Amino acid sequence: MCRLNEIIGSATGQVKAPIAGSANASCYHRAVNLTLRAARTADLPALYDLLEQCFPEAPRSLFVEQTERDATFRLRHGRVAVADGRIVGYVRIFERRMLVRGVPVAAGGIGSVATHPDARESGVASAVMRDAIDEMRRGGFALSFLFTGITPFYERLGYRVVREPRIAADPAEAARLPLPSLYTVRPMTDGDIPRLLSIYRRASAGSTGSVVRTRRSWRDATHWLGERDGDGLVAERNGVPAAYLRSRCRTYGHQILEAEHLRGHELAIVSLLSMIGARAAEHGERLVALVPEGQALANTMRTLPSATVTTDVPYPMMMRIISLDALLGGLSRYLRTRAAGHPGPPLRLGLRAPGGQRAVVDVAKRAVTVRRNGAAYELDAAATLDALLGQRRAGRLARPMPAAEAVRRIDALLPETALRFWNSDRI
Repeated sequence: MCRLNEIIGSATGQVKAPIAGSANASCYHRAVNLTLRAARTADLPALYDLLEQCFPEAPRSLFVEQTERDATFRLRHGRVAVADGRIVGYVRIFERRMLVRGVPVAAGGIGSVATHPDARESGVASAVMRDAIDEMRRGGFALSFLFTGITPFYERLGYRVVREPRIAADPAEAARLPLPSLYTVRPMTDGDIPRLLSIYRRASAGSTGSVVRTRRSWRDATHWLGERDGDGLVAERNGVPAAYLRSRCRTYGHQILEAEHLRGHELAIVSLLSMIGARAAEHGERLVALVPEGQALANTMRTLPSATVTTDVPYPMMMRIISLDALLGGLSRYLRTRAAGHPGPPLRLGLRAPGGQRAVVDVAKRAVTVRRNGAAYELDAAATLDALLGQRRAGRLARPMPAAEAVRRIDALLPETALRFWNSDRI
């Protein structure tokens, strides 16, 4: 196929891009107007057809349920590219709220990115993704996240990889873990959701990367996650749930989606891992889990002799700042509190985000204000995301070279913290 160059037109939603003519077997292309707009109810059957064609390994029902059994779906969050009256591209925004240093902010998960085979390599995917980013910005989203095997494409759109460790182990070793006598393990039921949701909220409080859940969002997600009966387990003590584990079968092994516990009940995770290990061993499935650092599940799995740990995963998480103002607005109280605990001369910190967004944060003992210029120390876009998410110390400064005191103040203001995202919330 000929490689085509994208031609972006006006900012009104009209894009000109060469689109392949499906009726012509030769490499013939013609320029057409590509219209970018929100999805309509009448579009849904065609969108399901497109997704089924682009993702043949996934059942059509997955996309139907992700759309029609997700209470957060809004037609404006389905971004459509139309050429000659035909849908040739689609992107779905999954509206979520994500904790950043314990503060819930609006986040848009990106999924169902599809381009009709006749329109590939013509700039359609880039155009509809930019339209989705614009829609998230209009909607006041602070962050966006996605999972992909083509990181260079999304890096060009301002996303960057943020990694969590992936642990794999022999399930038979997990099954042989010594079981604490304090806990009784049983299958999870729908009636457990309110109490398990309480465990999740307590465990995720103050974290970065955790998705805020409701009873409805928990139930909705079970329709497309592919969890079988018995894949969800609860560990009880004296009849009261103290921990839970969710998992599902995949071609590469038995994937643990998440495992949480009440404070002081870390040993309940051992009971749950042993039980799910025995189940996976029966089916010859290797145990795999994307686990936040420091979690009881990660600590337990690392003790298994066969355990392997890597952050080089096939479909890593990528994130992007959508609105720096929205993110800083949500974090203002956190920043004031951190600044009050680390007194010193005011720190004027410049932050940047993709798309040219800039802000200057003046951090004094009792105030955080946002300006547009005059920063003494400025982080580039990648380092800004790192610093705000706590993924890496804020040591990569654009200009000028910082003094040691400035670096110390930035690290005190935005300390390192593990990203805490569970696969149950994966898009």
